[in-house]
Amino acid sequence: MGKKDSPSEQSKKSTSSNLKRLADSRTLRAAVLVAVLLLAAYTSFFRLGLEDWHADEPTYRKAGLAYVRDGNFNPNQEHPFLAKYILGLTQVLSGSSEAGVVRIPAATATLLTGLVLFAFARRVAGYWVGVVALALWTISPLTLAFGRDATLEVFLIFFSTLALYLGWRWAEGGSWWFAGFCGVAVGLATASKLVGILFLPAILLVGLLKIGVGRRLVFGGMVVGLATLATVLITYAPAWSEAPSAIRYMFEFQSEHNDRGAQQKINGVAYRFPPWWAHLWWQWEFYGTLASLSLAVAVLIALLRRRALELYLLLAALVPFLVLSFYVQVKLNPYFGAWQPPLILLLAVVAGKLAQQGITRGIFAVLLLAPFVYLGTQTVQAVSQIQPSINVAIAQHLKDTGHDQGTILAQGGMLGEHLPEARVLEKPEDAQGEEIEAVILNSDSYRRRHEATRNYLAADRDEFELSYTTSKKIRGRFGFKFSEDDIEVYIRKPDG
Repeated sequence: MGKKDSPSEQSKKSTSSNLKRLADSRTLRAAVLVAVLLLAAYTSFFRLGLEDWHADEPTYRKAGLAYVRDGNFNPNQEHPFLAKYILGLTQVLSGSSEAGVVRIPAATATLLTGLVLFAFARRVAGYWVGVVALALWTISPLTLAFGRDATLEVFLIFFSTLALYLGWRWAEGGSWWFAGFCGVAVGLATASKLVGILFLPAILLVGLLKIGVGRRLVFGGMVVGLATLATVLITYAPAWSEAPSAIRYMFEFQSEHNDRGAQQKINGVAYRFPPWWAHLWWQWEFYGTLASLSLAVAVLIALLRRRALELYLLLAALVPFLVLSFYVQVKLNPYFGAWQPPLILLLAVVAGKLAQQGITRGIFAVLLLAPFVYLGTQTVQAVSQIQPSINVAIAQHLKDTGHDQGTILAQGGMLGEHLPEARVLEKPEDAQGEEIEAVILNSDSYRRRHEATRNYLAADRDEFELSYTTSKKIRGRFGFKFSEDDIEVYIRKPDG
C-alpha cells in the first residue's frame, strides 16, 4: 500500500482542488468578464465629447465627411482613406459632427481591440490569461492618451491586432479561410495607416514556424498577401478615377515629409529629426520606469523561451519599432502605440505561464503586473475626473448667451471647431467691417500676435462686458491640471 499523505499535505491538496474548482466556475468567469467589460466601456466612452478636439481630429473629421457626403476625395490624401470613411459615415448616419459622436467609432475600436486580445490570449494560454490581457488593455493609459480620439492610429491598432490573431489561427491549421481573413485584416490596417503593412512579416514568420516549409505555406502566404493588396485597393474604389493619383500623391507626400522631418521635443531638447531611441523614450515616459521594466522582463523571458507564440509577438512589435525608429525620419509621439497590443499580450502570456509554475514564480508574475494595476487605477480615476475642456465650456457659454452665430475674435485654438455657425477670427481686421459679437482673451495675450486683439478690446471696452471667466486646463498623462492662465469671455452689450 502506498504511503498516506500527512494532514498538512492533504490540506494543501484540498485547498488546491477547491481553488481549481473556483477558477473553473462558470459563474465566477462570467462575473469577472462582465466586470472587466463594463470597466472597458467606462474608460472608452465616459464623457467622450467633453474633451477638446486634439491634433488632426478635425482634419480627419472634415475629410471623412467630404468623402462620404460630398464625394470629394481631395482632402487629406496624405493618408489612406478607410478610417476617414468610418468617421464620415458616422457623421452622415447620425447627422452630427460633434466630438462625442465622431469619436464613437474610435472608442468602439479601442474596446474591440481589448476583446481581440482576450480571444487571442484565451486561445493560447487559457481563460484567465485572456481576462488579464483584456484588463491590461482596458486600464492601459493608452486608452486615455489616444484610444478615445478620432485619429488613424486607433483603427490601425484594432485592425492590426485582429490581423495578428487571425494570422495565428491560420498558422495553427493552415486554413485558407483564415489566411484570407488575415489578409483582409492586414489590408484594413494598412488602409487605415500605411504602418499596417509592417505586421505582415510577423504573420508570414509564424506561418513558417507552425506550418513549415511546403506547399501549404506558399499558397497560404500568397492568399494573405493577395487579400491584403486587394483590400487596400478596394478601399480606394469609391474615388474611382482619382484613386491612382491619390495613391501616388500619398507616397510622394510621405517621402517628402520623411526628408523634411518634424519638430519634436524630447526631454526639453528640440529635434527636427529625433534620434532613433525617441519612441523608446516616449514609451518609457508614458508608462513609467516600473511598467517599462515589466515589459522589458517579459520580452527577455520570451527571448529565452524562443517558442513560436513568443517569437511571433516579439516580431510583431519589433518590425514596426525598427522601421519607425531607423528608416522613418519623422517620429511623432503617438506612433509607438502601434506595437503596444502585442507587447501587452506578451506580458499577459508570460505572467500567466509564470503563475502556473509554483508559488515563487507566481509571486514574480504578480510583481510584473503590479505596475500596470497602479497605472490602471490612475487611468480610471483620470477618466472619472474628465470635465468640459476650455473650448467646450466657452462654446456652451456662447450658445447659452446667444452669441454662437456671429463673428467672434479669439486667440487661436480649436474654438471654431465647436461653433460651426460662428465666424471665429484671430485678427480684428479679418472681420472686414462685420460687428464682432464676442472677444476671447487669455492672460498670455501679451504675445505680439495677440496685441491686435488686446488693443481692439481696449479701444472698444465700453461696448463689451465680461460674461465668463475660467482657467486653461493642460492635459497630462493621467488627466488634467489647471494652469495660471485665466480665460476671459467678453460679449457685446445689448445697447453697444
